[in-house]
This record gives sequence, C-alpha cells and structure tokens, in this order.
Amino acid sequence: MKSIVQKLLPTLTEENYADEFRNLKIDSIDLVSLRVEIENKLGKMIPNKEWLSFHNLQDILNYCDGEGFVKSKTMVATIAEPINVKRNFINMPQLCLEALSENWLFKEAGSLHWDLLCEGLGTSSSELKDDVGNRLYATFVRIRIDGNGNLNDFKENNPFEFKAELSRFGMGMFFSNTNFESLDNTIKIDMMTSFSIRKSTGDNKSLAKSQPTVEHCEIKQYSEFPVFGNEYRLIKKNELKTFFYKDYIFHLSDEQLYRFEYSLNPYYDLNGVGLLYFASYPIINDFCELQFFNSQGQLKWEENYFTLFRDVMYYANCDSRDKIIYVLNSVENLSESRVKLCSTLIRKSDGMMMARIFTIKQRRNS
Repeated sequence: MKSIVQKLLPTLTEENYADEFRNLKIDSIDLVSLRVEIENKLGKMIPNKEWLSFHNLQDILNYCDGEGFVKSKTMVATIAEPINVKRNFINMPQLCLEALSENWLFKEAGSLHWDLLCEGLGTSSSELKDDVGNRLYATFVRIRIDGNGNLNDFKENNPFEFKAELSRFGMGMFFSNTNFESLDNTIKIDMMTSFSIRKSTGDNKSLAKSQPTVEHCEIKQYSEFPVFGNEYRLIKKNELKTFFYKDYIFHLSDEQLYRFEYSLNPYYDLNGVGLLYFASYPIINDFCELQFFNSQGQLKWEENYFTLFRDVMYYANCDSRDKIIYVLNSVENLSESRVKLCSTLIRKSDGMMMARIFTIKQRRNS
C-alpha cells in the first residue's frame, strides 16, 4: 500500500505518515483518489465509518495490514453506461437578456447528471446516505461549458436536445459529459461531482467528503483519475499555475484588479437543502463583473457580451447570512470582440476561497 501513497503523494516521506491530515498538504480530492486506489487494491470498499476515523496515513496503512481483514459482501458491479436524453424548445424559461440562460443551462445539465447518478446507484436523491446514516449531498467540484457560439446565438422557439453520459472514479467522484444542441449550435458541458455530508445541522462551512455504500452500481468506471479531475486537484493545491484548453491559455493569479462585496439572495441563490446552489456561482460572478465594467464606463456590458466558455472550480460553500467577495484577477482582450477573464469568489467571514472562475465572453452578433 505504501507504493500507492508514494505514487499519489510523492512529496511526502514515511516520516510524514504519522502526521495528521490537517498538517499535511493533502486535500479532499487527494484522499478520494487515495481511497479509490486502495479499495481497488484490496478488492473491497472501506466502510465510511472506518475511513472517517482515520487521522493520518499510518492509520490507513494499519487498517490495510490488519489481520482482521475480510472481503466485504458489498459488490460494486459495472453493468452499463447510463445515458439520458431530453428534448424540448427554447422558450422564455430558457432565455435571459435575449440569450440562452446560463443559469438554466447549469441547472438542467446538473439535473441530468443527478438523475443519472441516482439511477446508477438505484436510489432516490433524498435516500442517498453513507453507511453511518448521514444524508449525502452531491457536491459539484468542477463545471466547464464550451460552445461553438456564445449564448446569444441560441434563439427563441428553436428545438433543443440534451444528451448526457455518466462515468465514475471509485464511489467518490462522478463525471458527466453532456451535449446541448439546438440547430447548428452546440454546447459541451463537463461536470464533476463528489459527495458531502454536513458535520453539523445547517452549517455550510463544515461539509466533509463521504460516499454512498451500495450493492450494485451501474455506472462505468475509469481505471485512472481523469485529467479533468486531476487538473482541478493540482490547481487547487497551487501546483499548476497555467492550464490549457483548446486554444485558450489560463494563468492563475492572485492579483486584485477589482473587488466587490455581494450579499446573498436566499430566495434565489440557495438550493432546496439550504446550500449555495452550484448554478448561482457564475451568476454571482457575472453580477459583480458587471459592476466592474460599469465603473469602467462600459455601458450595457450585460446586453452586449455573452458567455462563450466558462470553467468553474468549486472549493467551498457558505452560510446564507455570509457575504461573498468577488475579486477580478485578470482581463485580457483576445480580439476586438472576445474577452478572457479570471476571477475568484471568497467567503467574507473567514477569507476562504470558494471558487476560481475562468471565462471567455464574446460580443453579440450585430
């Protein structure tokens, strides 16, 4: 098992194995990856009660070497690759500012992802629990949308189709690939989720990673951690300062060109279980971004520039009474009609980074 630890956490030595996780540069995604590799090696799932009791790497190694190890009765079998298709027409509920609503797009793609996940696990969302009875919440970790045109190219009354597929890495990380098509316009949506539990009721700052215990899972499994997830992990740990997607180059920066304080709207920004809704992050970002361009004399920014590309990397949630600090890190004109923006959302109460958001917007067609 030490070889697995050394492969996934090469900066650590055996002297670090007795150090508590909180004192090491190990985040929740590292632990999910480590858990999957170890479970694959053991040929069984480690009960959440056991996993959550581990305080350091030595605890994990001791568990694996324990004489009391017996093969679990819980079987995780891959039977099929869930696919979900949805068709309708673009009408007013799908539109915003004479363009396709990005908020609606996130919600619909997220709903398809969630439906496939529950279908593959053979349970309803409200009944998803770990083996200690904790309610599990699907936590979006990263979402990327990329279109062959911006949101303004999608027109009222045109037909649309969603087609989504779901895969997983172990039982802790789930990945969906969704295509949204309307006539000649297409948006590709990549999503990554994990599962979280609340350590205390109503506290959105104390979310902890967990995973369901199931007898069968009808979701295709990756043999290695996907690039989409590993890229997120390295950026979160500040080990990757530049990343590429197609012809786009994004540089991570903590520069602060502009700051704006946002107060949550509990009737709109929160979801049904009281968490800040994953679909609200880019909308909060755009509302604050608008304040910057207004201050620069860029009139009607919201009516002239629409999302072409968006990559949201989620790190934390917040309570309903908290405030969010928007930080614009960089602005770059890629052409006369295309702008690249990098920004950060920060929880005001403790300075915790909640998300990094990478955006490319394009001026509407005249």
